[in-house]
Amino acid sequence: MRQPEPILQDLRAFSPVEEDWRPLDELLSELWAVGVREADLPVLFGLFERFPDDDGAGVLWGIVHGLEALPFDYEPALRISLARRRSDMGEIMLRRLEKSRLR
Repeated sequence: MRQPEPILQDLRAFSPVEEDWRPLDELLSELWAVGVREADLPVLFGLFERFPDDDGAGVLWGIVHGLEALPFDYEPALRISLARRRSDMGEIMLRRLEKSRLR
């Protein structure tokens, strides 16, 4: 199992080839296996920023669901990300957060 930093470097460099998002799915699975830390949030939200109008053939939803299951508060990092660049997935996450508070 690799250490988190090489995985994060690969996530920072990821770009789909011929609309193939499976390598991203594999990288995310690898990161979840070693454990996502609060310090990793900018890299994950950076994927939303780099692909602002895309869901990555459904792969970016894995970030949404994975982060929602974590025990720490990702909202500040999400808001910083959205301030840098609006993204469909970031806005979806923010709406889901706001909606969950209404319950």
